[in-house]
Amino acid sequence: MDLEFLCDVEDVYEDDVIAMCILSEDDSYELTSHIRPYYEEFEVSEYCTKLTGITKEDLISQPYFDEIYETILEKIGEEDTIYVWGDVDLEAIYKLSIEIAGELEFRIVDFQEEFMAFCGYKFRPGLQKVYEALTNNCDQKHHDVRSDTVMLKEIHRMFYLDKKSSMRKVKGKIK
Repeated sequence: MDLEFLCDVEDVYEDDVIAMCILSEDDSYELTSHIRPYYEEFEVSEYCTKLTGITKEDLISQPYFDEIYETILEKIGEEDTIYVWGDVDLEAIYKLSIEIAGELEFRIVDFQEEFMAFCGYKFRPGLQKVYEALTNNCDQKHHDVRSDTVMLKEIHRMFYLDKKSSMRKVKGKIK
């Protein structure tokens, strides 16, 4: 899963999710959606549009997160785990789930944290840098919600296929 948020040059507004993508491991399910912020007078900064490609007009007629939430629960089983890259997405989903349901109704893991621990990193390596180090592919657009989810899915696949090889590839290119 990946999320995009309203942002400007100085800050990411972690309470304002504006896009979400979930891809199943076996390609049987995809949910990609823009999400309308809850307050009526929201703005999408020029910086945010440049970064994500999302404009205010893209969000006006979109569902709110709580409307998408039920769709998420319909497609995610109790045995499933949602992976995100970074604590910002993890905390946002946790907070939204608590606001909507009073509890976190599915398992969610910060895969970046797991990757860091295995590689012995003391810093949080960027999604796109790790993806490029593993695949030698520079074609994915960062901060595009679907592209970021595709990158995360491929990093996860390659990591669990061969953890040591993945670690060597990344550590040889990202220091």
